[in-house]
Amino acid sequence: MSMTAAEVLGTMYQRMGEQDWEGMMAVMSDDFKVIEPDSLPYGGVWEGKDAMQRLYPAVVAHFDEFSPVIKEVIGGVEWAAVIVELTLISKKTGRRFVQTVTEVGRIKDGKVAELQIHYFDTAEIAREIGNA
Repeated sequence: MSMTAAEVLGTMYQRMGEQDWEGMMAVMSDDFKVIEPDSLPYGGVWEGKDAMQRLYPAVVAHFDEFSPVIKEVIGGVEWAAVIVELTLISKKTGRRFVQTVTEVGRIKDGKVAELQIHYFDTAEIAREIGNA
C-alpha cells in the first residue's frame, strides 16, 4: 500500500529533523525544487535532490537559535502541508521571536517534487535578518 501525501511529506520532515540527508533525498523526486519567498536573502527556487541540504545552512546562518517544532502534517491526494512553529533569535538584532510557517508539498509518484514555503510574516523575517 502506498503512502498518503501527508505520510510522504511527514517522512521527509522527520528525516530532515534527524539531519538524515540521504534518507530525506530518498523520498524526493529527481526534479525536486523548493521555493522560498523572493523577499528573503535565501529566496528563490532551489533545485535538485540536494536543494534542502544547500538551503538549510543558508537559512540558519541568520539566526543564533533556529528551533522548529512540527505542529501538524495534513494532506490530500497530491498535496500536503507541514505547519511548523519556528522559534528564532536574530543574529542581527538579538531579538527572539516566533513565526508560523506552512510548507506546502506536491507529491508526484510517491515522492516530494516541490515545496512552497509560506511564512506568516516575511516582513518580520526580512527586518530581523537585514533584508528590509
